[in-house]
Amino acid sequence: DDDEDEEGEEGGDGPGIHTAMLDEKAAAIHCLGACAAYGGASFAPHIEAVMGPLLGCADHFHEDVRGALARTLSHLVKACAAAEPPQPWVKGEAPASSKLGKATRWLLQRSWRTLVSTFKDDDDKDTVAAAAESISEIVLLLGPSVLANAPWHPASTDPLVNGALALLEQRHSCQEAAQDLSEGGGVDEEEDHDEAVWEAVSELLTTLPKALGERWTPHLERLLPALLPYLREAHPLSDHALAIGILAEGLNHVEASGRHHLPTILPHAARCASAPDPTCRQNGVFCLGVLGAHGGEAALAQMQPILSALQQRLSAQEEDEAVVRDNAVGALSRIALSFGAALPLDAVLRAIADRLPLTEDEGENAPALRCLMQLLHAEETRAVAAPHMPALLKAIGHLLAGGGDGSPAADAGPRPCPLDAECEAEVRSFLVWAAGQSPQEMQALVMDLPRGREQVLAVLQAHQG
Repeated sequence: DDDEDEEGEEGGDGPGIHTAMLDEKAAAIHCLGACAAYGGASFAPHIEAVMGPLLGCADHFHEDVRGALARTLSHLVKACAAAEPPQPWVKGEAPASSKLGKATRWLLQRSWRTLVSTFKDDDDKDTVAAAAESISEIVLLLGPSVLANAPWHPASTDPLVNGALALLEQRHSCQEAAQDLSEGGGVDEEEDHDEAVWEAVSELLTTLPKALGERWTPHLERLLPALLPYLREAHPLSDHALAIGILAEGLNHVEASGRHHLPTILPHAARCASAPDPTCRQNGVFCLGVLGAHGGEAALAQMQPILSALQQRLSAQEEDEAVVRDNAVGALSRIALSFGAALPLDAVLRAIADRLPLTEDEGENAPALRCLMQLLHAEETRAVAAPHMPALLKAIGHLLAGGGDGSPAADAGPRPCPLDAECEAEVRSFLVWAAGQSPQEMQALVMDLPRGREQVLAVLQAHQG
């Protein structure tokens, strides 16, 4: 009853904590977040009224209240953005607050500092993780313009990287190891491997480069020395997966700016690609593809070991290897896009085309399609790529028809095309070009498609109309 709630944990002799009131406060904050999440734009007119009471809880002594606030703030930003949709953002563009609506700017100016401060300084792991997740969601939604609107612009990415470094180096206030480090200890392989925190840090450090592009380069330089220790053999495979995944995503988006790191990272990527853990293998394979695609001359000099490591994953038959095989196809495709005729294209393209369409990791279809389309379009590689045109068209038809495994769910309608808008537009342009090159052959190939014939014909007919 209420009397018991007021007694606190020590039986009532000392100061009591009103746990019922704490639960109510946390539940009320969570309820506001749920209303914003499900109400979307219709909740936007109420945001200004609730912000004062919400921000008053930012320094609350109980972690459940602070954690609920961190999660709710991202829902409010999403609702506000739904009411005044921001302009589309492009990776790597200069941050410009003018791309955001007036109400969204107002909300960010009041919520961003709270989220970043919580991520950097809170002493509760779950609350830190909640703040990191909310920051990631907001950055992915609004892009680089979020950083232009931060109170400490233009160095607004630095506090986020500082907080991530504190966690990686185990000196964050939410970590038990921080006290040991202050007394002269080093990073402990066994301490503070809290899954929620590491997943949130990984999400943040793989989201920021998606928005910043090449502007992520100086931050990647700072993070690299803190991530490399997690790739030591003494660390668990989950640490290897986290570190190589963060490095791969960062290198993928800084592109050529990170190529000088290839000699350092390639051995770790190759080792992770053959690790016993499936997630570690996925991230290692992805990293091999990124290093190969953006490594320039240094990558070309190491191409044989890179291709050999990928071939091992393509040949593996374990039950949990299907996703990794799709990742290996994506990695090969990225490398072929970068080096074209400098590679043994006949074998590389056969390895890609024979496995299309990719159904376990559908996102890897985009680089595979781009690879084959580009090599078919280029005169110097058209002859070696031409035999794979039927496999390419089959994959295109499958994806335009909704992808998946091809079997319609009993309670679901048609699936949308899993390709992003940019890749789908490239596919449509390629189909029109291919039909112009050889109309009769193209017509015969399209009519022979097992799936997606109507969608491909619709593209061609729309162009003719």
